[in-house]
Amino acid sequence: CVKVQHLGSRLTKTAPVFQTSEKGMVNLASMLLNGSKFTYFGIPGRGEASRLALSIGGIDFTDDRVNFPQWPALKPTTPWGSLPVLTLSNGQVIAQQRSILRLVGKETGLYPDDNVKAALVDSLMDACEDIGSKTNSQGQGLPQEEKEAARAKAVAKGGPVYDLVAKVDSFIGEHGSDGYAVGNSLTIADLAVFASVGGLVSGLYDGVPLDAMDADFPHTMAVRKTVRSHAAVTKWYDDLDPSIKTPASYGPFS
Repeated sequence: CVKVQHLGSRLTKTAPVFQTSEKGMVNLASMLLNGSKFTYFGIPGRGEASRLALSIGGIDFTDDRVNFPQWPALKPTTPWGSLPVLTLSNGQVIAQQRSILRLVGKETGLYPDDNVKAALVDSLMDACEDIGSKTNSQGQGLPQEEKEAARAKAVAKGGPVYDLVAKVDSFIGEHGSDGYAVGNSLTIADLAVFASVGGLVSGLYDGVPLDAMDADFPHTMAVRKTVRSHAAVTKWYDDLDPSIKTPASYGPFS
């Protein structure tokens, strides 16, 4: 079972070791990562892909969720003034989302050994990062109603966010297969797609319809379904403390 303890107003959860023989997974947890602490806000955001990678990899780690009021005091203690941060059991601190995700991927068999495939994974992860920043920039500085209209237009056909997701979908169609983003087995690129597209339609961005990604992107949807139906991912979400509210866009697909 998952143990949950409250440290002040911060929710800390220790994830169980989950080992599986599913395609693309490893059976032995990483000794480097076991006992680590992953610190991020209490939302999926830029931390969800790493949380899932750690869980899929069978890593025994602490899921340290920071409430926003705590952030001003915590910020100057982080390497780059940002979250997420991964603290290894020996005290070594690793920061920046993709660096953490790449490390976890390498330690858990979710990152390709082949250099070209690894570069493709990195390329797709970078593009997924752009989805959030491009969406957030739409309508900035405008009154609320105009901002929401700008974002709705951006995710509609012909809009800049729509076009970016279309490129992601095309990339997956060219370089992936069988519901995977690169190659035919699970990598951290799949988790990045799942997390970034899920975030886009989670309600985080005012004006973006929750069904904006339901059509037109078949390869992207296939990856989202592959990730969400994975046994370790299903267990991760099923075992979350009831106080953690996860948007429907990260839920199971019908």
